[in-house]
Amino acid sequence: MAEKERWEWIQSWCDETASRELPRVLLVGDSITRGYQDMVRKKLAGICYVDYIATSYAVDSSIYNSIVKVMASDDKYDVIHINHGLHGKHMAKRTYKSRMKKLLAFLSKKSRLILANTTNVYHYGMRRPDGTWMKRVKERNQAISELASELNLPVDDLFSACLTVDWEGRSIDGTHYEAAGYDILASSVAESIKKALD
Repeated sequence: MAEKERWEWIQSWCDETASRELPRVLLVGDSITRGYQDMVRKKLAGICYVDYIATSYAVDSSIYNSIVKVMASDDKYDVIHINHGLHGKHMAKRTYKSRMKKLLAFLSKKSRLILANTTNVYHYGMRRPDGTWMKRVKERNQAISELASELNLPVDDLFSACLTVDWEGRSIDGTHYEAAGYDILASSVAESIKKALD
């Protein structure tokens, strides 16, 4: 059984589910994805429908893999955008990469995929980077880069995007963002999806 966090959660939204006029996109992620999903939907209005599944369960858990697979199979998704690196701190790079690779093998049979790398993490109060988490972020971003190269997939560089967010655009918790910060991330996500749809 995979390690669990103090609290576990799952949230999702499927938009305009009876409509078929536009392509459909699925965002897969964690609380960062949950934070920008509505802005992505607005930026892509008239271009595609945007659904999302966000959860705290980590990539090495059976429930994570089950819910993502079920969600991805529930409709015809032209593109799936995956950003899930800020949970499962117990996983070293090798485990994270191998579990992600297995999931991608399943998802790639259904849709075009976009891999997003992971955003940075500060301690509460944002005075200094969280060294433990930043070690994992670095490892996971290396894993995403390697997977993208091995599987010939595009990478949405959310790590570089998050570095452009000023302090007012970040949440005091050091991990999340205020509206201005999420807007920057949403712009990157929306542009990567446009390229994939083209």
